[in-house]
Amino acid sequence: MRKPHALWAVVPVVAFLSTPFLPFVNGPHLWFGIPSVLAWCLIWTAGTTASLALVEHLVHHTDEDEDEDDEAHTPYEEAAA
Repeated sequence: MRKPHALWAVVPVVAFLSTPFLPFVNGPHLWFGIPSVLAWCLIWTAGTTASLALVEHLVHHTDEDEDEDDEAHTPYEEAAA
């Protein structure tokens, strides 16, 4: 089962896929002096990085809590044993 915080990675994907269907994005508008579709994609490119960093941060902290009780093993140590 997937962790609920992994859903943060879905937000930018939905934003990118909804681009042609959003009238405020897909039109003859300028945002920050560039076409709105380009600005939208640039914003969500940064949003993708932010959401993946958030997921990595949340996954990293929950894994640390679980590993405190067990001995630290890397996959290489388990394969060598």
